[in-house]
Amino acid sequence: MSPNPKEKEAILRIIDSIDARDDDYCAHEFNLEEDELNKYVPIDVIGQNQPDDNKVLMFERTGKIDISGLVDNVLMHKFMQIKLKMMESVHQKVVAAERKTGHQSGGLFVMDLDGISFSPKLISVLTGPYRIMWGTLFDHYPQLLQKIIIVNAPSFVNVLHQACSPFLPNDYKEKIVITSESAIDAIQKHVDKSFLPSDLGGELPRKTSLPSAPFPKTNKKEEKEKVDLVAISVPAGKYVIQKFEWKKGNEIEFFLNNESSFHYFMFHSDDDTRDMETWREMTVGCERPALSQVDSWKYTVPLDGYYFIRYGNHNSWYFSTTVNTNHFIYNENGERIALTPIETFNI
Repeated sequence: MSPNPKEKEAILRIIDSIDARDDDYCAHEFNLEEDELNKYVPIDVIGQNQPDDNKVLMFERTGKIDISGLVDNVLMHKFMQIKLKMMESVHQKVVAAERKTGHQSGGLFVMDLDGISFSPKLISVLTGPYRIMWGTLFDHYPQLLQKIIIVNAPSFVNVLHQACSPFLPNDYKEKIVITSESAIDAIQKHVDKSFLPSDLGGELPRKTSLPSAPFPKTNKKEEKEKVDLVAISVPAGKYVIQKFEWKKGNEIEFFLNNESSFHYFMFHSDDDTRDMETWREMTVGCERPALSQVDSWKYTVPLDGYYFIRYGNHNSWYFSTTVNTNHFIYNENGERIALTPIETFNI
């Protein structure tokens, strides 16, 4: 997704603040954008856990993250893009460890809840958007994490775990360890000191990342007013599908807003057919959490043919859900033109 003009101005301010206009890394505006978001939700991929083991240690100061601010203000597409890139990096390290040792590897993920405080909104955030965001990562990397250790857990975390556990895959429930022990005491049972950063009681000179907070606020009213969105009602237990015909190389701008959760997929077919068995999945399909801001991204069409965008409400027994969306293409004069689906149908 290309940055919009305001984001580009912000990126240039960051570059100028460190006098780095000539730096090769900063020449790629996407790197700056990613680094800016990672300041608020950092995960340290530290590396090997034991001399005679090959797990890849990951550490997050979850209790210091402004989770509510994250959910209220970040674009989900951007957040998932960065987290999927992080998971792919971990996957590559896991594969390298397996080739080196000849044994199965996997991620050892430590979540430090030091600093977390209870609030009614915390439950709705963790069981809703945050659970869906991480659940999507688990779905697409089902065996990547071998163990999830939650440390510095206050007593109310058991309530949160009970609220979230029905939504977790059974194999992940068995991998989760919750303890009130400090990060240093708990981690050293699983990781050798020689592989740990100094602030976790280890011998490495580096330190783990501390999330910046609070999360920057966006102007939600401005976001919702900048495009005309079309409301699509998705009946309970059904899919609504929009069909488009696009050409390879077209750059399509997507806008999406939903105030209740639904499932979102995009498929491609060379032929104009409603047979979903023949469609090819083109994006990371997932459940979309209820978020107040308008999500947006740009997509370069990879193939000629028909594109089917599927909005799913198949988990609901009774209530319909509304998705507000639109798709645009730009002409030679840079004017944005709304794209009308060839047809919209229910399945």
